[in-house]
Amino acid sequence: MRILLTNDDGIDAEGLQCLYDLLKQEAECFVVAPDQGRSCCSHGVTNQTALVLASRKKNQWSLSGTPADCVRVGLMWLNLNPDIVVSGVNHGGNMGGDLLYSGTVAGAREACLLGVPSIAISQYMRRDVERDWSVSAIRAKFVFENILNRDRLAAGFWNVNLPALANPCIEQLFPISDCEPEIQPLSFFFDAEPFDGKNAIEMMENDEPRIIQTVRYKSNYQARPRTSGSDVELCFGGHATVSWLKSNPVADRI
Repeated sequence: MRILLTNDDGIDAEGLQCLYDLLKQEAECFVVAPDQGRSCCSHGVTNQTALVLASRKKNQWSLSGTPADCVRVGLMWLNLNPDIVVSGVNHGGNMGGDLLYSGTVAGAREACLLGVPSIAISQYMRRDVERDWSVSAIRAKFVFENILNRDRLAAGFWNVNLPALANPCIEQLFPISDCEPEIQPLSFFFDAEPFDGKNAIEMMENDEPRIIQTVRYKSNYQARPRTSGSDVELCFGGHATVSWLKSNPVADRI
C-alpha cells in the first residue's frame, strides 16, 4: 500500500511525524505538508503565487501552501500515486462545525475530489490528559485499519476524531463509533486586549478620530454544545468517532 500523508499543523508537527513513522513500517509512505502551521485555513488553495516545494528527509516534502495545495502537488506534480491519503494526526479535534474551517479535513476532501480515498484524523485534546503523540499514532493506526476493512464509498471521505484518554488505554479499550457531526456550532466570543497599553486614538487627515482596538477570539471547546449520538458527544465520552462526509455537500442540489 502507498500512503500520502499531509496535515495543517506543518511538516514538523509531532502528530504527523509519529503517524508517518508508524505507518511506514508496513506501507510505502510519503509526506507532503505545509512548511508552517496552516490551522483553520479551510479549503483554501494557492493560484496567484508560486509554491515553494522543498525536499526534506527521504520521501518527505514541505510546501509553502495549504493542505489542499499539498495534496494537489503530491498527486499532480510529484505523481506519488497513493492508494489512500491520510491527513493528520491533527493537534486538536475536528468535530461539528470545525469541519468547515479545518485545513486537515480539507486535505482529505481535496484527495477525494481528485479521486483518491482519504481519511482525516484528529486528536481531541484536554488540558487534564497528557499528550503523547506516539500513543495517538497507535490509536490512529488502529482506527485506520478498521476503516480499511469497510466497503469504500464513492464521492466521500472519512473524518476521524480520537478521544483524549489516559495513555494505558491505547487500542482495544475504546470503542469506534460511526456518527454524524454535531449540528450545533461552537460558542465563542471576542475579548479586548491592550493596544500599547490602551485603545489608541489617531487623528486622520480629515481630523476625525480613528479608534484602534485589538480583539482576540476565545471559546471553551470542552463546554461546546453536543447532541446525543453526535461526534462531539461520543468523542468527549471516550469514543473514537468516524463520520463519512460527502466530498461536495452541494453537488446533489445543482
